[in-house]
Amino acid sequence: MSDNNNDRRIELCSRFRASLAEGSSSQYFDEDDLIEIFDYAGDLNDDYLRMEVLLCAARYYPDSAALKQRRALLYYTFGDDLTSKYLQDNTAQHGVLWDITRLRNASPMGSEADKALDDILAAYGEFEDEEVIQFVDVASSLGRTDWLLSRLEALRAHVTYMPTLLFEIAVMLEIEQRYSEAITLLEELTDLEPYNEQYWFMLAQEYDLNDNVAGALQALDLALAILPDDKAMRFYHARLLARDEISRQQAVTSLEKLADEYPDDIDICRFLAALHIEIAPDDQGETARNHAVAILRKCFGLNKGNRKLASDLIAIDTAPAEPVISEVVRHDAPADINAWIAWAGELEALGAYDRAIEILRYCESRLGYKNPSLNEALVIDYFMIKDFRSATHTFESQTVGPSTASPDTAALVFVVYAISLAKLGRKKDAAEFSKMVIKLLVEDGPDEITHALRRLGTGLVLTDIIDRCTTRRRTDWQSYDPLGVW
Repeated sequence: MSDNNNDRRIELCSRFRASLAEGSSSQYFDEDDLIEIFDYAGDLNDDYLRMEVLLCAARYYPDSAALKQRRALLYYTFGDDLTSKYLQDNTAQHGVLWDITRLRNASPMGSEADKALDDILAAYGEFEDEEVIQFVDVASSLGRTDWLLSRLEALRAHVTYMPTLLFEIAVMLEIEQRYSEAITLLEELTDLEPYNEQYWFMLAQEYDLNDNVAGALQALDLALAILPDDKAMRFYHARLLARDEISRQQAVTSLEKLADEYPDDIDICRFLAALHIEIAPDDQGETARNHAVAILRKCFGLNKGNRKLASDLIAIDTAPAEPVISEVVRHDAPADINAWIAWAGELEALGAYDRAIEILRYCESRLGYKNPSLNEALVIDYFMIKDFRSATHTFESQTVGPSTASPDTAALVFVVYAISLAKLGRKKDAAEFSKMVIKLLVEDGPDEITHALRRLGTGLVLTDIIDRCTTRRRTDWQSYDPLGVW
């Protein structure tokens, strides 16, 4: 579809939406208008708009064959049962979209599908845009993408607008991760429509997926030459530049401009902040961190309570985390204990275990009671920052309710507690606890926890702790690290 036709569709949809919102009559849209609106709404996955078009068509154009065919497409969206009933009521109806819908409903396999597709191709001459879109879609849904490629020359003779055919097949090839084949079609597409920036943008992404960054950058340069202010393309261009040490500073410059223009864009600001820290020389680490904090704080202020921004900010800022956590709680509080633990897990993934503790402690103080799952998460986090006294105290504290921790997490907590006891000089306690775990859980415990303990080698670690704690074997407990975490 050319840009002019696409602009017309956008304008039609806008007017139709306005007529719905205003309660004004939609009889001023003729049959062709409604068909275009329906087809464009399909591109947008807007089933509400498609439904309203068909309701309008039923009133003003009840005999429209084209709109009746499109009703079958909408029924398919809502399930096979509705489609089957509609097809049964319209056995006498024929046309490309009718046959495509029947084919979709029948779902033939292999050579039967190939024959059915060939029959449709032989039965009709020119395919309009929507017919091309639906035909490619049904072929792909039946697993016949190879058939599409084998019949590409025949398909070319059937279409009224070649770019639609090439684009739709390229999309299907991308979904199937057949990037080289998609690139071939997109290169032809950009030859046909050299001033369509979206085709160049898609080609850039395919090059990138096919590990050709140079080709991706070249395609993006051409896309940006057509539409230089496009945010998505500029951001993608900067991310590509950031992958190469030589062009990273250029990426920072581009991202700084984007962040100035779109200070509320979460993805841009998070990426820029992370890049500042990643590329900073050792002697400029503090300056880069402060710069990153400033970027994130500004964006966080424009996206009140956004948890992703909060996690990034808490992880790198030296200021107390509580004000940021409170802001999240005011706007997007975690729904339950598991959500709080998952949020702390985001900080753990960034290596900020001390900050994860702040989130969990805030949760504990607000809930007013100790929870086993929260305690287990705290034990591990304290262990990771070598606060063994807090790890053991937390493990030994009273809790209320069942734990939702996975068997793997439970197994890790047992080992962490035993190691912490030994490191604190409580060797007798460490040995007795280790013996108890081996007897009650590793050997005779519930299947799930026993399997997890064995898989993680818990028995071996606990046996080693027992040996070191009950014999005269000398152990440097300060450097003892059987889990390899430090």
